[in-house]
Amino acid sequence: MPKLVTAPLLALVTAAIVAFCPLVAAESSDAPIIEPAPRTINLTQEQRFIIKEILLKDVHVAKARADAPETIGEAVPPSIELHAMPSLLAEKVPQGRSHSWFVKEGDNVIVLVSPNDHRVADVIR
Repeated sequence: MPKLVTAPLLALVTAAIVAFCPLVAAESSDAPIIEPAPRTINLTQEQRFIIKEILLKDVHVAKARADAPETIGEAVPPSIELHAMPSLLAEKVPQGRSHSWFVKEGDNVIVLVSPNDHRVADVIR
């Protein structure tokens, strides 16, 4: 037969929970929660692989400097040279057809840029 929790033990556990809860609530309300910007293009893993294969192996363009933006939603400065999607890639990944792109120097990160607002739409590593 299971042992029953005694009243003093139950009171102690309840007091500890009640005392701890305001601390957790105070900590979480101090810092605002900033959600990352949503991607403006939805790609499958296969499509991401196709983009990476074609752009890194078949297309040779000058790379953007290593400190170029790569955070989704971040504005891309006019100093970054953007490239149109190659026709072969636009056929294989139609939703990327209107997006521009650049490759960052050093780590070969592909950054897709939204045509509407010139912001980072997605990043392919």
